[in-house]
Amino acid sequence: MYEINKTKKTMRLNIVPAFVFAIAAVLALVFAFSGAGTVYASGAALYENPNMGEIFLKPGQGRVKVGQSVINQLLKPNVKKTNRQIKNLKATEKKLEVSLKKVKTASVPAWTKHVSLGALVYMGYGYYTQTGLTEGSMQLEENPPATGNNGYNAFNVNRAYLIFLYHQDNWFLKVTPNFLKTDNSSGTNGSEYFRLKYAFLQFNHVYDANGWTVNLKAGQFPTPMVAWEDGLLGYHVAERTPWGFLNVTSTQAGLGVSGKYRSNGRVYLAYNAGFFDNAAFHANETVDQKSPQARLTLYPLGADSGLNGPSISGYYAWAEDNSNFGDAVSGPNTNIPETRVSAVLDYKIPNANIALQYDYAINHVVEPGAGESGDSDSYCGIEGGVYSCYAVNTMPAIFSLYNNHNATEHGYDAFGYYNIPNSKFGFFGLIQRYYYATTNYNSVGNGLPSGNPFDFQRGVAGIAYRLNSHVTLTADWQNYQFLNAGNYRSLPSTNMDYLDYGQWMGQTNAYFLQARIAF
Repeated sequence: MYEINKTKKTMRLNIVPAFVFAIAAVLALVFAFSGAGTVYASGAALYENPNMGEIFLKPGQGRVKVGQSVINQLLKPNVKKTNRQIKNLKATEKKLEVSLKKVKTASVPAWTKHVSLGALVYMGYGYYTQTGLTEGSMQLEENPPATGNNGYNAFNVNRAYLIFLYHQDNWFLKVTPNFLKTDNSSGTNGSEYFRLKYAFLQFNHVYDANGWTVNLKAGQFPTPMVAWEDGLLGYHVAERTPWGFLNVTSTQAGLGVSGKYRSNGRVYLAYNAGFFDNAAFHANETVDQKSPQARLTLYPLGADSGLNGPSISGYYAWAEDNSNFGDAVSGPNTNIPETRVSAVLDYKIPNANIALQYDYAINHVVEPGAGESGDSDSYCGIEGGVYSCYAVNTMPAIFSLYNNHNATEHGYDAFGYYNIPNSKFGFFGLIQRYYYATTNYNSVGNGLPSGNPFDFQRGVAGIAYRLNSHVTLTADWQNYQFLNAGNYRSLPSTNMDYLDYGQWMGQTNAYFLQARIAF
């Protein structure tokens, strides 16, 4: 059943067959003895041929019936022997269990008890009743065709993560590979490829006194705003955050600090800040300046461990787009600042959340930086049977509208969810309005008398079903439209503003079925 190699001091086990044999033997003995008593107690008989010494089940010539008392004596179960056999089998089973534990301990390193493995997959199906240009894609990692391709539909595996976590008492290491589909216009022709989403070390409770906690992190980790917005949405599998839709990444490389302030067991303040590369997590850094980003959240009434209750948050991010590292020869426009600011009013209870958000930015679209993600646009389309991106069916780039490098933008957002108590169903929704170049963009001198053509509104409404703790299903409607489309589309077909903007300003309307699978 097992062998010991004295030279290598290892043990080779055949545990499964031994265990099965032991159980089978016990059952066979019990069945045999209990069955025998039952059968012959019912009156069955045996017949002996005295001359031959043979036993028969049926009477015949020369056969004598054997007395019932003799039969009972012969077949009487040896209870003492059976109990001894069962006891021996149980002892053998215990020895095998001990041996198995020793083998596991010897073959698996002790550090593995600190390791956990998880997986997260976003997948679904989308149908577009209308296709048009959008500032960002409706779904993560999706490039639907642009204007003129109504009826486009596709099954998508939007994201797939493997989550490796090594955790000790006050620190952990997280590594998360991310698999996603590429753009058809790239050299990979829509193939899946690998990139690193998270790889960071976090030390918890570096300072833990007087109600304050301080955690430190280093590596490639979530930035203060977008990942936090994901949590407020409730159903990030179906909808994108306001800043996420504007192509702000949720992850960058850098150094960060986060923590909370508690009093009497309640949370009154939470903070998250850091210095990051200007580049998104899937791009190399190309500038010399770093991007400070911070978010501060106040809970005026105090929040429980689930952070339920009202809260007020402020967010700030700064970057400077300087790919020439201060080279004065390159001209005066090499150092162009970008700023993002948000104010969020939020109210959360265990089964619901509602958030109101105001966003402000300088040069966010004009000079991308501070973690802009360049892989989420849906400016790709099919024209004349040819698929291309940014070459056809696109309005002029927005930064061509300004030359003062001080383009202001602002937006208003409202979003939330409601999970029906004692039910697997929930509802969610979002509305976002965003305006570009708010100063004098209606003036004739700016060349846009019909308003900024890129001002937009985005809406989401959906229903969710939580199948179990691992699988959540959603169905939703999403719409994107240009706020000033009517002004441009009504212009004469020979008007330059119609040719540049109006003819491309159709709205985008889509329906999605999504699944979030997490283990």
